[in-house]
Amino acid sequence: MNNGHATPLINSVCYVRLAANDPNASARFVSDVFGLQRVADDDGEIAFRSDDRFRTVSLGKNPADDASIGVEVWDDKALEQIGARLRDLGFTAKEATPAECRRRHVQSALLAEDASRNRIDLVVRPRRSGRRYFPPRDAGIVQFHGVGLRTTDHIRDLAFWKALGAEVSDWVGNIAYLRIDGMHHRIALYPSKRNGLLYAAFEVEALDQIMQNSYFMQESQIKIVQGPGREPASRQIFLHVEGPDGLILSYVNGMAEIGDKPRLARQFPLIATSLCDWGSESKDVPELGAPG
Repeated sequence: MNNGHATPLINSVCYVRLAANDPNASARFVSDVFGLQRVADDDGEIAFRSDDRFRTVSLGKNPADDASIGVEVWDDKALEQIGARLRDLGFTAKEATPAECRRRHVQSALLAEDASRNRIDLVVRPRRSGRRYFPPRDAGIVQFHGVGLRTTDHIRDLAFWKALGAEVSDWVGNIAYLRIDGMHHRIALYPSKRNGLLYAAFEVEALDQIMQNSYFMQESQIKIVQGPGREPASRQIFLHVEGPDGLILSYVNGMAEIGDKPRLARQFPLIATSLCDWGSESKDVPELGAPG
C-alpha cells in the first residue's frame, strides 16, 4: 500500500512477543507440539523461529502489557513518516531506546499503541538468521504469516492501521481483514471486550499439512479451537489450536492473492458461514464465532 510514500510504509508482520504464566509449559507447546524451532534464550525470553527470521515468537515472564506485535517498516524515513501520522491522530508512538532495540533484535523502532492499547513495535531492519530453519517436528511450517488482534475500539484501531498504509480487503460484520501486501490480509481485527493477540498464524506447505496437524492435535489431546476450515472472504484454509494460557496458534494455507490494485472491500454478514464455509465453528472463543 502506497499512501504517498514512494515505497510501501510497512513490509510485514515479523514477530509476536508474549507473556506467559509458565513460559516453560508454553515453550513445550510452541516447539514440541506446534512445531516451531526453539533458539537461544536471552533477556528472560524464550525465542522461536518459523522461517529465515532470527525469531518470530518470544515468550517471557513480563507483565501482559509488555507483550507486543512486531511490524517491519520499510526504512527510517518511513518510520519517521508513520510516527508523525500516528501522533497527529493522537496515538502514542515513542522512539525505542538502544536497549529496547537490542531486546527486539532490530536496528531502530517506534513503540506504539493502538486505541485498544495493543502494543505495536514498528521496527526497521529486524535481524535475519544465517542458519537454516530446522523445526523439531515436521509440521510443514514455511513462514510466519500474520496475526488476529482483538480490538475494543475498531473504528480508531482501523485509523491506526490505515496510518501505516494498511487497507481493508473485506468485512465480516465488523471484523476487518487488512492487507499490507499482495495477499488478502496479514492482520485481522476482531471486535472484542478485551485487547491482546487473538492468534498468530503460520503458513504450511499445503492442505495435506493442515489435515496432518489436525490428526496430530487430536492424538495429542490438544484443544482445537476451530477447523479445519476455510474463510469465504480470503479462501484461506485454517486450523486454530490452543495451548497454555489460552495461547492460540494457527496453521494456514491457500490465502487468495489480491495484488496492489485498488479494490472495493466486500461486506459479509456476521454469520457462521461467513467465517467458515466448511462448517467448522468456534464455541469457546467468542471473537471467532458468530452470535447465536
